[in-house]
Amino acid sequence: MSRESHAPTSVQTITRTLEVDIVLGRLYPRERLVEEQLANRFETSRHVVRQALLELEIAGLVVREANKGATVCEYSAEEVNQLYQMRGIVEWQAAMLIPLPIDPAYHARLETICDEHAAAISASDMIRVVAANKEFHQVAYRLCGNHFLADVIDEMAKKSNLVRFTSSTDLVRLKQARDEHYQILAALKQNDNVALAEISVKHLQPSRLMYLEKRGHLA
Repeated sequence: MSRESHAPTSVQTITRTLEVDIVLGRLYPRERLVEEQLANRFETSRHVVRQALLELEIAGLVVREANKGATVCEYSAEEVNQLYQMRGIVEWQAAMLIPLPIDPAYHARLETICDEHAAAISASDMIRVVAANKEFHQVAYRLCGNHFLADVIDEMAKKSNLVRFTSSTDLVRLKQARDEHYQILAALKQNDNVALAEISVKHLQPSRLMYLEKRGHLA
């Protein structure tokens, strides 16, 4: 059986492996991702590697440029601050638009995701941590009822992946994020849009600050 017949699985495997490499700092910002080298590493074709790099580009972890190839993404301090300013605006608005009280079934679903996120942190399972965190915010912001706004939030979150992953292996930050998820649940339960908006925007800041600090942009 040819390698190409395994392309869907190979793309997924390569994407997930490189994502973990970036999360854990095995691949550095601006490091080149050479297709031929990756094809040799994963024993597959350059076509499959190219598809995996496209997935990573969509996820906001890789930049691909014509005649230059792919590199691990890096943001300047100004770009990070502008991105998180935008996230704060749209996430505040979404939180204020959520009709309260929410359906108890949605609250139960969010609570289950929170528990999964907490369990993944305890198990040091970073793949589960990232997946549960993503699901929690997607479910929560879809409650605003404005699908266009929710799509913008999803897009901003993708662009923030590299920034957020900087703090994804820091246990103190992970526990803080876990606790803030439960605070978001509490604000929903208390039918308090303002408290919900405030904790949602506060929740964004540690990842931004840690990214800037690690790159020497903060004193």
